Parts: sequence; C-alpha cells; structure tokens
Amino acid sequence: MSDLIDKRYLYNGKELHEQLGLGWYDYGARWYDAGVARWGQVDPLAEEYYSWSGYNYVMDSPVRQVDPDGREPIKPIAGTVAEFKAVLDNISKRKVGRFKGKQASDYLKSLGDTYFDLKRMRPVPTQTGFFNKKKGRYIYTEKGGWIDMAHFMFYAGRAYQYKLAGKENPIGEAVQDGYMQEFTDQIFAPHSAYSYEDLPSDKYGAEFAVNYFDPESDLTFGEQIANYLNDVLCATDPENAPNYEELPEADDRSSPPSRTNKTTDPVYVKDNP
Repeated sequence: MSDLIDKRYLYNGKELHEQLGLGWYDYGARWYDAGVARWGQVDPLAEEYYSWSGYNYVMDSPVRQVDPDGREPIKPIAGTVAEFKAVLDNISKRKVGRFKGKQASDYLKSLGDTYFDLKRMRPVPTQTGFFNKKKGRYIYTEKGGWIDMAHFMFYAGRAYQYKLAGKENPIGEAVQDGYMQEFTDQIFAPHSAYSYEDLPSDKYGAEFAVNYFDPESDLTFGEQIANYLNDVLCATDPENAPNYEELPEADDRSSPPSRTNKTTDPVYVKDNP
C-alpha cells in the first residue's frame, strides 16, 4: 500500500519541493521549510500587523486560532429558529437542546472546546462542526442580520469559558478570538475570510452566553437560544432577508465572499442594507 502513496503530499497535504532544499512545502502564500520548522518568507499581510514578526504563524498563537468553518449563507441550509431548535432537541441520544441546569451549562462550555487538526494545521471545534450542513445553520434576524449558528455556538462556548474563568471582559475576549480567526483565514481560507455574517455571529453568540443564558432557568437550553434569537434579535423567515434571492445555492471555495465585513456590526439590516 505504501507504494500507492504520493510522498510529495504527506505534510498537511501540501506539495513537497525537494529541489528547493531538504523539505520545502508550497503553502501558496509562502513556503514552509519543514527541516527547520520555519517559514521561508514574510507573511504577505505583515504590513497590516507591523507589531508582529513578519515570519510568525497565526500571530504566535496556534492554540487560539480556530476554524469554525465559516462561509457565507447558502439557500439550502438557511432556515428558521424552529428548525435549528429541532436539530438541537434531537441530536442523537443526547438531545442537548433539552438540557437544563448544570447539564446545559456544561454543554455550553463544551461548545468552545477544540482539537488540533493536522490537515488544517490549527485547532477546530470539537462540537460545532455538527451544525455546518444542518437546516437552520443560517438564520436571518431583523436586528442581527444573518446569523451563522456554527459561529454563534462556538463563540458562545468560548465566551462562557472566559466568563467561568473570571475574565473581566469575556465577550471581548471571544470576539477578539473571532477577529484573529478571520485574519488567518485570509491566508488559509480566503473563501470565507471576513464573510459578512461571521463577526456579528461571533458577537451575538458571546452576548447570549454571557448576558442571557441562565443555568438556573427552568427553560431548556434550546428554549433559551430560541428566545434570544426571536425576542432579542427578532428572527424571521429567511425569505424576508433583503438579499435572499441573491444567496448562492452551494458553497463556492474558489472565490471570496460576496460581501465582506470587518466589524461586528450586522449587515443586510435596516440601518446597514
């Protein structure tokens, strides 16, 4: 079987160019020298972050640079709060949407957990990838615009972890993690970098976890999320979004998002159409 493996592509799936040295891998934006475990060129975005070394990787913080697999909304998985809640309430045998009390608190905390994916060469969420292709992943709200529930849930978990750890500004800490992710996506996932719904989804997820989730509530975890989306963000049918007809039918990894947003301010809302 080993004879069938193309040995040029063993490290992160990148092509090895031995003629350039002992082990240079082509990462597109720059070359990686596996022999000394260093980048051979400066980061092409170094001028935007002059306080960091131009040769650093993910701002010297590979544990915090996570990838919730964010892309812009697509029609097939745009849905309603009720559809997303149904997914939560019926996840396998766990039925996490029906959790209450400590069980709900523990689950919310776990949403921010990650594991290191060698193929992507950075951490990815242990839980929220489950929502990536589920109906209701993208929910339109009148006050928050499009909400990517994979982002929402992951950064809710991160903010809740920061809150339990006693951080002074857990929402700000989680949102900063989101900004770092979008920055690194410019190199490693340009098809999703700063997609218009990402950072607002991060912020609203963090706000839910810190300011609205109540582990002492008689409501289930799914009910608390639904109430936040409906009552605070004013969720509505996806067809009511001003850009609904322009939503793509499928993911397109060959081009950048149709609209980018480098702030946590929502777009496709009344004040920011």
